[in-house]
Amino acid sequence: EVEAKGGQCRLSAVSGLLDLMCDSVVDLGHDLRMKCHAPKLANMLMKGGAFLEGTALPDLIADGEDRGKFEAAMAAAEQEAGRGEPGMFGVHLRDSLGNSVRMAFYHVPYLSVGGRTNHLIGVKEGSDAWGC
Repeated sequence: EVEAKGGQCRLSAVSGLLDLMCDSVVDLGHDLRMKCHAPKLANMLMKGGAFLEGTALPDLIADGEDRGKFEAAMAAAEQEAGRGEPGMFGVHLRDSLGNSVRMAFYHVPYLSVGGRTNHLIGVKEGSDAWGC
């Protein structure tokens, strides 16, 4: 129980840091679906009141090359049983008007209480966010 509380505190700290430096933070389950609504991301993609909980993040990625990059990063974290290093990469997401919007993803894998690899993704909009 003490270890679980320590892990939860670290996860909360990482989430807080991502929230400070990014426009939105998305918590993904092992299936790459959003565990919570993510209203900031919905606004960034001009989806207004759209409820994003349960949405597969890969479905929002604009093109196959970026989707492949995203899925490779998630698979690598899965292989390392959630102990993968945090990473950053650029992708394009599709907004509600069909526009391709440049985003930087800051990825932090973590193990859930059930031992599955989940993912915190900090999302930062714009070309100035791309360091890759």
